[in-house]
Amino acid sequence: MKITCNIDAFRHLDKPFEYAVKTLSELGYQGVEPQALDGRCILEIYHYCPMISLDDDPIEIRKMISGYGLEVSCLSAHTSLLETEFGVKYLRKAIKFAKNLGAPIVNTAEGPKPRGMSDEEAFAVMKQNLTAVMRTAENYDVFLTIEPHGEYTTNAAGLKKIMGLSKSKRLGINLDTGNVFLAGNDSVATLKAVVDRVMYMHVKDIGGVLLEGRGKVTGAPVGVAVGKGQVDIKGCIDVLKKAKYDGWLSVEAKAEDLKDSLTYLKSII
Repeated sequence: MKITCNIDAFRHLDKPFEYAVKTLSELGYQGVEPQALDGRCILEIYHYCPMISLDDDPIEIRKMISGYGLEVSCLSAHTSLLETEFGVKYLRKAIKFAKNLGAPIVNTAEGPKPRGMSDEEAFAVMKQNLTAVMRTAENYDVFLTIEPHGEYTTNAAGLKKIMGLSKSKRLGINLDTGNVFLAGNDSVATLKAVVDRVMYMHVKDIGGVLLEGRGKVTGAPVGVAVGKGQVDIKGCIDVLKKAKYDGWLSVEAKAEDLKDSLTYLKSII
């Protein structure tokens, strides 16, 4: 298992993407998980935002990351599988971008369910959208992982049902330990139930004020330092070891907690 970091850790520092990459390299991380937006925003243009744009040159970004001795573990391209017009277009563009970036995986989620949409309608829409997106993933040899971040994905039953919407072997799960816990579910039990489809994992621990939202929310961008919250991180790692998982562990914590998080993860893997 190798350790990487989601760029969300740097979102509130008003620093550019390269600052995040340099910091992760100095801390001893092995990879970086960039987040990509479609188009431009003024914060990104003036280097106050660590996100990258799908209008950037992915090969130049790859060279910069490689120059700091890091790998691109995944491209975070969060959108909604329940939104056809933008969701499908954005994901297909992200997959093509990821190929040149050197990211083997594109990560996304199901998104919030529109008001008035039934569960039956929701899964029909996701199946239609996944059919289009997975065709692009197959063509570009990129994997697509679904992250627990909504009412359908923060539990094992929902994740399994979404996995059953496509026959593509390039569709898998990015298990977010913190989001599953926040939704009121057991992270270890959920991971055990779907570990055969896990291709990536967000390692997020939950503590402090975030605990107040447990059972009321289905996700948070970052948590406390890994190993210092209420999520059984070691239990999750033990499940991965038993399954002979050899993929990435992507830390989701605040920038000031990244050093402690890395130290703890190294001690248990």
